[in-house]
Amino acid sequence: MLSFFEHYAGLFIFPVMALFLSLVFTGICIRLLPKLGYIDKPGGRHIHAKPIPRGGGIAVILAFFITLFFFALDSKLAEGGMKLFARLAVPATVLGILGMLDDRFELKSMVKLLVQILVAGIIWFSGDELRYVVCGIELPWFVSLILCAVWVIGIINAFNLIDGLDGLAAGLAIVSSCCMAIWFLIGGGNPAGAVCMLIMAGACLGFLRYNFHPARIFLGDTGSTFIGLIFAVIGLSTIDRVVTFTSLLLPLLAVGVPLFDVCLAIWRRSTRKLLNPEAGGIMDGDQDHLHHRLLRQTRKQTTVALMMYLLACLFSAVALAFLLLRDSAPAIAYMILLVAVVICVRRLAVVELYDSAELIKRGLSKPHRGVLMTMTHPFIDFLIVTCSALVSCFFMTRTLPTFQLFLFFFVPVAVTLCCSKTYRVYWLRAGLYNYWHLAIMLGMGSVVSILLLYVFKFPYLVNDYGTNHTRFVSGAMLFVLFNIVLVELERFMLNYAENFLFRKLYLQYQPVDRVLKTLVYGGGLNCRLYIGYLFSHAWGERPEELVGMLDDDPALQGFYVYGVKVMGGVQDLEEIYRKTPFDKVIIATDLASREKVDRLSAFCREHKIEITKFCLAESSDPSMFCPIAEHRDFVPGQIVPSTAVSASAAEPACLSTKKPEA
Repeated sequence: MLSFFEHYAGLFIFPVMALFLSLVFTGICIRLLPKLGYIDKPGGRHIHAKPIPRGGGIAVILAFFITLFFFALDSKLAEGGMKLFARLAVPATVLGILGMLDDRFELKSMVKLLVQILVAGIIWFSGDELRYVVCGIELPWFVSLILCAVWVIGIINAFNLIDGLDGLAAGLAIVSSCCMAIWFLIGGGNPAGAVCMLIMAGACLGFLRYNFHPARIFLGDTGSTFIGLIFAVIGLSTIDRVVTFTSLLLPLLAVGVPLFDVCLAIWRRSTRKLLNPEAGGIMDGDQDHLHHRLLRQTRKQTTVALMMYLLACLFSAVALAFLLLRDSAPAIAYMILLVAVVICVRRLAVVELYDSAELIKRGLSKPHRGVLMTMTHPFIDFLIVTCSALVSCFFMTRTLPTFQLFLFFFVPVAVTLCCSKTYRVYWLRAGLYNYWHLAIMLGMGSVVSILLLYVFKFPYLVNDYGTNHTRFVSGAMLFVLFNIVLVELERFMLNYAENFLFRKLYLQYQPVDRVLKTLVYGGGLNCRLYIGYLFSHAWGERPEELVGMLDDDPALQGFYVYGVKVMGGVQDLEEIYRKTPFDKVIIATDLASREKVDRLSAFCREHKIEITKFCLAESSDPSMFCPIAEHRDFVPGQIVPSTAVSASAAEPACLSTKKPEA
């Protein structure tokens, strides 16, 4: 017990010391800063309702460095403590002065950027002018310097941008600090870094006592940029000279929430600038950050802060799980990481995906889009095959392939794809046969690659890399599987985005009163055609959203048909309307009895709900040879007759009507 205390007491004593100092200094700042003019007034993009002192980050800085100094004096606990203190002191002083001036006088963005570049240069030179090695190639000094500057400036501004809510930046810093400290203790072999991170957590926790909603003081640029600086410098220590995917992953995911938010901000502002030249640039603020979106939904700052803390914990858990599993179960580790990335983008990038869809919609007409897609597919396919070859060869040889080995993987698959007429398919309108044919061609090309590799290169792999049959077969299976799954997935996601995702994002971004809640009656073939028609006409004055389906077949009730839940039959209309109000009913069946149609009409007449019938037929009448079906006025409770039909069965027509007045 005594030995444990001697070795690990610093993990408890110094964070508690930082916590106590932060509480004291923050209390002093609350009284002193307003007298010096450090006041954040409400208005503009600010969400607080009364003036609050800002610049409180100076309390975090003082608590951190005083504690770190005492830690550095204890050589038993941290041999590199003094070196770490010296490396952090100068850039933190420069950035702290910049932050205090900005909190008092609100400096221009360009001035702050120039000083941040200077700070990045100081960090690079203090690290003995690190020259990073990527894929075995040592980068030139100026490239290493640029990468270091991008890293430092990116992390600094990530925390600066996320500091828009009471307690948010400080709380996220605590979670990130604990994540990095855990890794330094269990796998990083860096006790000085672990204690440094825990000191940061203690300093931020003391400040959070006064910064959590309702906040009595703000970090200001002084505090948020300092927090970002610490994570940038400590993150560089995990990357070291040899840059690998794993060494990059820990600091990236540890500060995942702020970094993800700044990436979304760059994506969003760039897209909006392309959509509207008069819109603000990348350096201009907006109110579409993650915390702003959650605040619009919950209306509670405390709830939003806790949700963001939880998200940061999930990022940290994914990082630690990946790092712990990367040697024993690499496939599971990569799968966890991939699933986490997909979920985050899908759930959190709704605004950015919608803006991108709008940009595509405005900027590319369909003929141009078809040509662009056709030209892009070979490049995407070859990139996927290249990545598959690199991963498979790594499993076989535990290193990256030589150029000759790479050609054995790549050439047969590329030739097979080019000769299979797969690039003569317009994949936005592809059929099931096209997907099946593509999978067969990919499988054939991949198998040929593996056979050629086995016949001509297997002895070479055994002699030079120690490859055995198990590793060879595992790498071969990965190569075939990755090629088929990833190429098919790219085609599927393209179709999914075109026919479903963009429309769903469009509906999510519309005002609630503009979207027409629609109930479809009948789950047969006509319903399938109607849904296809509906999803190809997303951009209208009153876009329709399917909220459910009516079908009188008891076997279907409660199940999902064509992705829409069958909520009941005509006899359940009252209960369905009470639980899920709707504005329109579409009859998409010719098999309904007159009694049920009359009952449905009476219900719609009583509740003033629009009701129409979806019609599909062929006609030899020349007057019907128009591309758009005629529109008829609607009478409440009366079915629109099905005499107006489409010119051909290939383009079904939905009979649009006017909504009855109340």
